[in-house]
Amino acid sequence: MIVDVTPIGGSAYERGRAHGRAFRPLIESHLSAWLASLERAGMGDPRAYVADMLRDTDFLTALRRHTPDLLEEAHGVADGSGAPRDMLFALQLLDEEWAYRARRKADAGKLQKCSSIAVVSPGGPTWIGQNMDLGAYTDGHQVLLRIAAAEGRPGALVFSIAGMIGLLGVNAAGVGVCVNSIPQVPSAPEGVPVAFMIRRLLQATSLAEASVLVQTLPHATNQHYVIAEPGALRSFEASSDGVTEFHPPRKDRVLHTNHPLSAAQGAPESEAARANTVARLESLTSRLADGAPGLGEIQGALTAFDDPRHPVCRLRGEEGIINFTTGSMISALRPAPADIEAWVSAGPPSLGGYGHAVLPSET
Repeated sequence: MIVDVTPIGGSAYERGRAHGRAFRPLIESHLSAWLASLERAGMGDPRAYVADMLRDTDFLTALRRHTPDLLEEAHGVADGSGAPRDMLFALQLLDEEWAYRARRKADAGKLQKCSSIAVVSPGGPTWIGQNMDLGAYTDGHQVLLRIAAAEGRPGALVFSIAGMIGLLGVNAAGVGVCVNSIPQVPSAPEGVPVAFMIRRLLQATSLAEASVLVQTLPHATNQHYVIAEPGALRSFEASSDGVTEFHPPRKDRVLHTNHPLSAAQGAPESEAARANTVARLESLTSRLADGAPGLGEIQGALTAFDDPRHPVCRLRGEEGIINFTTGSMISALRPAPADIEAWVSAGPPSLGGYGHAVLPSET
């Protein structure tokens, strides 16, 4: 069952330390499981491999310049949990590790993951959500972080894995951020990593502010970002070479999986690469492309098994393969003073369903 905690406040470092202390056993378990997954995936001695990754990359320069508070938060998580700072920092580099693996082995493996949606409902909320697909080693380590408002930045509700600063979420200003990998576009050994980018966007107080950030900060890793606020949404396909805005066929909704949809970015490079991501996009499209879907329809789309070989909701499979829905989160964004509502699952929502959470609006 997902853990929902009291708001974590204080300075960035204090916030991280509170996270580390609150989830220390889960963080220790998550770190051990992650290292074991690297070994199973053929990375050799996992600690030596992580040391190589940290030596061969430089994300710290960009983080110190663009998100120093979030870097301090990650240090706080390490100190609060008792984990070495370098290992806890490496734990944040989820997408960056996959990109490093691809550069090192010239083979990204089966790393297609995540299905995201956003829909502006006429006369109703704006919906944003996704399934977060990771390795099955993450199961049992899911957490829901409540980040208190601080220094003019809104509080947030963030889905994550214990020890990580965030995977997706929504803030009390009504800005929601969801992501999915697009491995066909370039990545780099420097820039702002995805987890830090997500949390930086969740510090924005409007879609306009978040859109400027996602288009100007240097991206380390290939990723699609869908960002929404009450009544509006935007979609960005980012790589280390730059950011392209995707303009969907309908301005009131974005449906996205793991291949670029903007003409500038191009399509998956092979039929094998297309099969899974295209099947999941077709499933989302068949369910959500038309009409005014509500919570029930969106939950149905994210729990779907329309293509048994390539379902949107992914159950446990072969170890080392990214084919497990670690969690799902759907948020309803309404103009202030209405509170923000979210529905969150730990693991595939088709198995355990969704729990309800409320984030008080900040006006």
